[in-house]
Amino acid sequence: MSSSSTKLVGFENRLHAGAACTTGLSDFGPSAYREGLRVLLDAFEADLQLTDQGWETAYVRLLPTLEARLYTQQGWRDHPRVLNGPIDRPIVITGLPRSGTTALHKLMSVDPQFQGLESWLLEAPMIRPPRGSWEHHYRYRSSVARIDALNANIPSFRRVHETIPFEVEECTLALMQSFVSSVWSESYVVPTYAQWLSRQSDDVAYLRHADILRLIGANEMRKRWLLKSPHHMYHIEALLSVFPDACIIQTHRDPLDAIPSVCSLAYTYWRDLEGKVSWREKMGLWKCAHWKAALDRMQSVRTSSSVQGQFFDVDHRRFLADPLEVVRSIYEYFVLRLSPSVERSMKDRIMRNPTARHGKHQYNVDICGATGAQIREIFADYRRQNQFD
Repeated sequence: MSSSSTKLVGFENRLHAGAACTTGLSDFGPSAYREGLRVLLDAFEADLQLTDQGWETAYVRLLPTLEARLYTQQGWRDHPRVLNGPIDRPIVITGLPRSGTTALHKLMSVDPQFQGLESWLLEAPMIRPPRGSWEHHYRYRSSVARIDALNANIPSFRRVHETIPFEVEECTLALMQSFVSSVWSESYVVPTYAQWLSRQSDDVAYLRHADILRLIGANEMRKRWLLKSPHHMYHIEALLSVFPDACIIQTHRDPLDAIPSVCSLAYTYWRDLEGKVSWREKMGLWKCAHWKAALDRMQSVRTSSSVQGQFFDVDHRRFLADPLEVVRSIYEYFVLRLSPSVERSMKDRIMRNPTARHGKHQYNVDICGATGAQIREIFADYRRQNQFD
């Protein structure tokens, strides 16, 4: 075995030992996920050539996924009945990252007719305890401590994407558990992993995702799910295979704004993962290629007459101008009831404008290594269809 292979095996073993130590658990479930994890670690070595500091950052970033996997397996083992629970007509928000998906998700989560994936429960999946008990739960306190540490280490991150333990979060960590997901290939410039992923079935990630929902929502099986992740676009066929009656909201924003913003987010969070091979200059074109492929997959599926009624489009400009009117249109389209009390709560959230409380997210096209002309060319059809020209 080469020295590089020995190092990667040692790192993988260290990850599993660390997750087992922090959780007190040892059952990671079926071993198929290890192939994707190993390919990802190979890509860190081959494509990024991480420094020692980069590997330490990678350890911190990867550990929560394995911890969440352990908690998930424990939940299913302790409560096998939950795996028979129904998931009917979930509301799924997706679209280009930085196109208002988070703001719309959190605004709609005000409505108690929905349940979502709270941030702390994504880190430690279990049957959702009563809300009043969360502050006393050690897993909740651990999540708070982790997020506080992240904000202390990267103070500017909250301006880009704030994570609040008790609020809904996107499905990312649930999708990451299988290690067969575009979350990994989009987060880093890792052609080795991306090529491997293109040959895999992503159904495995969505089947596990669905069972994570069944676990967390076991006490409210009939309550409708409100989900969100830009990555659902890339895996839209798998999503519809597992959730065939999903009601999908696709947000749209000019890629000239969205791509530099998502590059800024990536750089803010992943800059400590910089290796001997700099990926910052490649990041913009990498993300352009990924999200162009995601949009193409979405469009291809949407041309099928069998699913056309399941999609609703939201223009980011319209959402910024009148978010509540956009919500009303969504409710009308999917035949949902918007009660007067919920509408008042939504108005209150809009007035408080929680997305701006930590300052404005400043960024420009120069940070991403892709020029405005390149972004225009790559997304020419999409920009024309949505009148962004």
